[in-house]
Amino acid sequence: MFLNKFFIMEKLSIFVPNSFLAESKDSKIRTYKVGLIGRYAALFRANNIVIYNDNSDGGSRDDALYMKTILEYMDTPQYLRKQVFPITPELKNVGILPPLRTPHHPSSDDLQVGDFRKGLTKKRVRKGTMVDIGVDQLALCKEKLSVNKVLSFRIEKLGKEILIEPDEPDSVYWGYEAITSDRNLYDSITMMKQQPDLVIGTSKYAPNINSILDEVQTSIKQATHVAILFGGPYSGINSLINERKLDFEINTVPCQGTETVRTEEAVISTLSILNILLDH
Repeated sequence: MFLNKFFIMEKLSIFVPNSFLAESKDSKIRTYKVGLIGRYAALFRANNIVIYNDNSDGGSRDDALYMKTILEYMDTPQYLRKQVFPITPELKNVGILPPLRTPHHPSSDDLQVGDFRKGLTKKRVRKGTMVDIGVDQLALCKEKLSVNKVLSFRIEKLGKEILIEPDEPDSVYWGYEAITSDRNLYDSITMMKQQPDLVIGTSKYAPNINSILDEVQTSIKQATHVAILFGGPYSGINSLINERKLDFEINTVPCQGTETVRTEEAVISTLSILNILLDH
């Protein structure tokens, strides 16, 4: 069920503001809200979560870094977390985070040749680099790699020695990258190494998605990198970016029954619709 066989799109990036947590002061609620973003991103195969500066009074660089830490913790396989993340106040409530249950978070330590695993490079030796891939012995990569890095590997040989090579699968979802940007929304888009060829903004003031559904669907299916932009509690997309710089501006929660739609609610609503459009 993890195959991407229906999709032309190679990359999906979502953009959320650093003011996302501005109205949440309780540490457990803050952790849980970020956890929802990570879970929704993984559920709908987002490759990047970009935290941009919306220049509001409620946003801060500290909050952006806090969000990045939580998101990276979630994306890291359980068997590596204690080694990668020291105990810090930011992580004191991670027990309430929803699990991702993605292919790079295996539930078993049984290995087969050809399997892919995330691993932590531990030490360089004469023959290469020893790597912790979450089993009862370190694996050997014959390349000299930087230590204390989480990388992806393919199992090449099993036996007295486990041999691995750096590699990443191209047919399954392999997690997301959390990116912080001190720049505004527009500049955060343009800084991407692979520029989005389709940029979609979300707003309750935009046209109902149903009114331009076919046009949006056609454009999404032809795109290789789609960027979906979300506003925050103090600033909507219209105040953050010129509409002329958007390919589409859409309302994915038409006829809403509440006065506002929270960012995390907009994320799951929009990505749900995107998922359906891609699958038809």
